[in-house]
Amino acid sequence: MLVRSDHVLALLIVFVLPLRAWWGMRTLNAAPSERVPALRARLWWRAILMQWALIGMLALVWTQEHRSPVSLALVVRPNWGLAGVLIGLATIVSLVMRQRARVAQEPELQRSVREQLASVQRLMPHTTGEFRVFAALAVTAGICEELLFRGFLTWYLAHHVGLPVAAAAQVVIFGVAHLYQGFGGILKTGFAGAFFTAVVWISGSLVPAMLIHALMDLHAGDLARRVLPEDTGITKA
Repeated sequence: MLVRSDHVLALLIVFVLPLRAWWGMRTLNAAPSERVPALRARLWWRAILMQWALIGMLALVWTQEHRSPVSLALVVRPNWGLAGVLIGLATIVSLVMRQRARVAQEPELQRSVREQLASVQRLMPHTTGEFRVFAALAVTAGICEELLFRGFLTWYLAHHVGLPVAAAAQVVIFGVAHLYQGFGGILKTGFAGAFFTAVVWISGSLVPAMLIHALMDLHAGDLARRVLPEDTGITKA
């Protein structure tokens, strides 16, 4: 049974999260170059605090309503699906490590990565020091976004449209939530959301999706700090 807090939380996820991110990116792109490093760090911390605040609200509602974490897929049960996901994850990590080594040696690949990051380069870390803070954001996104979208939002929408449609709808919402990255970013994150949803269905748990999501964001941030210039003379998007 849904309660008022469920509706409030759903509204915050569907509308407030995307608008906050869009406005933050708009402000970042409009800022003078010398203000960009400090501003993006503030945006990272605000995103971290907001996502954990939503998780705190979710935990409070679940506790008050005496709901099981199983309804959010917050369980890990050994099965063949989970084993397959973990094998796939190990393979992906191996490939990522090879790409990381290549980036350090191939200028052409560095240029390619810079082009891929063009729409969000002001938001990405440019130094090792910045990457440390970005890493906290990446881990936060991995845990919180999976719990909010693949966990709560799928559960919430399933009360209205059934589980299959709910799963598809949250993928679309997840993509649109990244509208600050432009149309291409919406498509990419939409595909990522579909992949994370498949991971949850195959493994029966949010935990592998959380791990993969965090690792993907950490990888993107690591590549960014390796290929983006350390100065603040960044062209506005």
